[in-house]
Amino acid sequence: MGNLSDNIRNPIRIFIVDDHEIVRQGLKVIINQEQDFELVGESNGQKGLLKEIAEAHPDVLLLDIRISGSDGFDIASQLNEKFPSIKILIISGYESELYLVEALDHKVSGFIPKGSSRDYVCSAIRMVALGGTVWHGELLYRVIRGLSRLGNEPNDTKVQIGKSHLKPRELKVLSLLAKGKLNKEICFELQISMDTVKKDIHQLKSKYGVFNRTQLATIATEMQLK
Repeated sequence: MGNLSDNIRNPIRIFIVDDHEIVRQGLKVIINQEQDFELVGESNGQKGLLKEIAEAHPDVLLLDIRISGSDGFDIASQLNEKFPSIKILIISGYESELYLVEALDHKVSGFIPKGSSRDYVCSAIRMVALGGTVWHGELLYRVIRGLSRLGNEPNDTKVQIGKSHLKPRELKVLSLLAKGKLNKEICFELQISMDTVKKDIHQLKSKYGVFNRTQLATIATEMQLK
């Protein structure tokens, strides 16, 4: 990504959200070694997170997506609504196309694996701080390839899928999406795991040939599922 630090005048204010202390400690070591970085806070993602972030005023938030008792993507949605100026960089131990598609859907600034090198993490932080985006190359390639295949499907296979073509749980998930429910809320209402919710949403996107949950919500409204 090249040397980006020369383009940034003030130290980049960074906040870490991860429920594993060892991960937070590792990231803190990296951050504290960089002159243009400033660690302004950290959290395990539990209660009071939004208040902590509001008080810290970070430029970049490093976010895990698997947090005990919560969901990183739901946190991202709330942050985008309340603090749209904060750049969110997801650092995940799960290299899955499902998660990357969710990241794109939630309009975060980047998605990189926890196994990334120190230099790559630093460059990614600087890139998103400057308003750019950073994505895991191999995962992004697989997602684009999959979306390309979806785009080549006949339109009638995308739009003529009615209620009878969906599983009962998929119908419930679609209905809750139309109501604006977050993944965590869908988990609670249907008593299913976060992974199951993500897989159902991914399957719904594939069946309808759409790329985000907003489009799914529109479809649900047209089907009068709300």
